[in-house]
Amino acid sequence: MCLIAEVLVPLSVLPLGLSVERYDVDVELERVISVSADEPSYVWVWGPDAADFLDAFESVRDTSAVELIEAVPNGALYAADWDFTQDRLFAGVSNFDAVLLECATTTESWRLKLRIPSHSALSDLRRYWAAHGIDSEFDRITPLDSVETSVSDELTESQREALLLALEHGYFDEHRRTSLDELGAELDISRQAVAARLRRAYRTFAELTREQGR
Repeated sequence: MCLIAEVLVPLSVLPLGLSVERYDVDVELERVISVSADEPSYVWVWGPDAADFLDAFESVRDTSAVELIEAVPNGALYAADWDFTQDRLFAGVSNFDAVLLECATTTESWRLKLRIPSHSALSDLRRYWAAHGIDSEFDRITPLDSVETSVSDELTESQREALLLALEHGYFDEHRRTSLDELGAELDISRQAVAARLRRAYRTFAELTREQGR
C-alpha cells in the first residue's frame, strides 16, 4: 500500500538548515522536473534576509556556481550545482524508492513530505536514518488512496501558525484590528517574515483552488 508520510528532521541534517538560525528566513527546495542531466538545484528563500543569503551557500559542501536567479518581494530564488542526493537524508529516500514531494524549513526543523511504496519500506527508511545518526519524527502517515487534499494539509506548520494567528487577531477583518508588526511580535519574527508566510499561504490557497477546478 502506497503511503504519504510527513517527517520532521533536525535543521542540522541539511547544510542550509543551520543558516536558517542565523538569517531571518525560511528555506524551501523547489520541486522541478529535470529535463537535463546538468539541471541545477533550485532553492527558494523567504524573509527579509533572502537576497543576502548567497553567503550561506559557502557552508554547503561540494557546492559551486551559486547564482541569484531573481529577487521577489520578501524572497529570492537561487540556483546551485548541489546534488541533494549526496546527503544521507536523501540517499535514504532514494534507496527505499520513496519520492520527495516537499522539503521546507519550519522554525526548528526540516519538514519533508514523502510518497513511499509500503509500510515495510517506511520501516527500512526509519532504520537507515537512525543508523546514520538522523533523528526523524513521523508526524503523519496516510494511505495514498485515502488522502483528501485540503488547504490545511498543504500548508507548512509556520504558514498555518501565521494564518491562524492573523485570523484570531482580526488581521482579515474589514477594519483591521492588528498589524504585521504586532503579529511578528507574537511569533517572534519580523513583519517581513510574517508577510512572506501569509503570502505563501495565499499562494497555496490559489494553487489548490486551481487544481480542484480542473
